[in-house]
Amino acid sequence: MIGGQTISGFVIAYNEDARIGDCLESMKWADELVVVDSYSTDATVEISRRYTDKIVQRQFDGHVAQTAFAFSQVTGDWVLWLDADERLTPQAADEVRRELERPGGPAYDGFAFPRKTMYLGKWTTHGGWYPQHKVRLARRAAARVVGGEPHPELTVDGRVKRLAGDILHLSFPGGVMDYARRSLSYADIAARTRFAQGRRAGWTSILLKPVGAFLKSYVLKRGFLDGVPGLAVGMGTAFHRFTRELRLWELGREGSDGCAGG
Repeated sequence: MIGGQTISGFVIAYNEDARIGDCLESMKWADELVVVDSYSTDATVEISRRYTDKIVQRQFDGHVAQTAFAFSQVTGDWVLWLDADERLTPQAADEVRRELERPGGPAYDGFAFPRKTMYLGKWTTHGGWYPQHKVRLARRAAARVVGGEPHPELTVDGRVKRLAGDILHLSFPGGVMDYARRSLSYADIAARTRFAQGRRAGWTSILLKPVGAFLKSYVLKRGFLDGVPGLAVGMGTAFHRFTRELRLWELGREGSDGCAGG
């Protein structure tokens, strides 16, 4: 309990035994920890039990839905959310304590942390990947999970403050190929979501959006300062946009063919 208020932390996970321990370790000061597991086949649950007995197993039905479900399981006055491949730095935890212990109570209803991602052996600090503030701590009564697949977000009805302490993001442990596989998967999910919303893609978006994404990441966001990893981020961002738009175009053509055939 901090400043007379309880803190709950939650994580969703599937086969994260290599990373979830450090994630939960960085939140162990919270009054309550909740892990929602999608029936992992590795040691994720066993490791989680070292930190909490509040483990719920639930079939995964999308990133947004799973995160919203996990949010609904916590009971604290404040909610802290991390992904299994993230860690809250001691600096960030100290800032949280200072904010919640302010005389008269916290002046804000939510807090956003800069997220720093490790990629190709380097902490990326440019290219749009940093500071990339994420709202991950909020007054439970004022917050809800929203977003489009595959990117859930925590929205807050009230004032949000950006903090200086980082969340460390240890994603893509398999390097380039891990990034490529995940990018393809996320591009398909994003394209399907957009298609369901009635959005379509044409040759102009297929051509121009990847180019624009690269220039924004590598030039405007100074990705070139991160060396080869910065180039990889820029090219990877362009690749994701290209795949997403091409897949959206493909879905539109399949829908048109289906209608024509019917």
